[in-house]
Amino acid sequence: MDHKPYELWLVADQPLQPDQEIKLQAHLETCEACRTLQESWREVEDIFEERIFIHPQPGFTERWQLQIIGEFNLEREKEQRRLTWMFLGATTGAAFLILVIMTIRFFATLQNPTEAFISGMTFVAGVSNLTETIQKAFFPLLEVFILSVPTLWWLLMVLSASLLTLVLIFSIRRVIKTRRVSL
Repeated sequence: MDHKPYELWLVADQPLQPDQEIKLQAHLETCEACRTLQESWREVEDIFEERIFIHPQPGFTERWQLQIIGEFNLEREKEQRRLTWMFLGATTGAAFLILVIMTIRFFATLQNPTEAFISGMTFVAGVSNLTETIQKAFFPLLEVFILSVPTLWWLLMVLSASLLTLVLIFSIRRVIKTRRVSL
């Protein structure tokens, strides 16, 4: 027996036509499987009619947004921490590699400890001499420059530098500032 049209009629959303209703009732009197389906379907419909809507409690949207922002900030902090450690590791590795290369080169050129000591002292003396020469040349120029520029100009340069520093600080803060998620 073909149960297909009867099963479809049992679960149909629209009311059946009178002739379909008569055929369905006649079939239900003879078919146990379709009667079981009808009873089960009525139980399911009863469950759906007893639906309970749960509404969110007041302030749900704000709490949800704060939770999303908190999770976003936590993820960003984790990413920044990870990048910081990666940068620190790369920098440390590079410094260690440079140190190893410099040590190898140093010991490769070292034939006599006395020669290395004399080379080192010569280098220190050269750096000291260069520093003294720069100091003798630079400080008189700086003194002349300071005295030749009027006080008003110095005040304007300091004020301009201060304003540019503030603009830079606020620009950086604006870029770094956490943005609120709005839905």
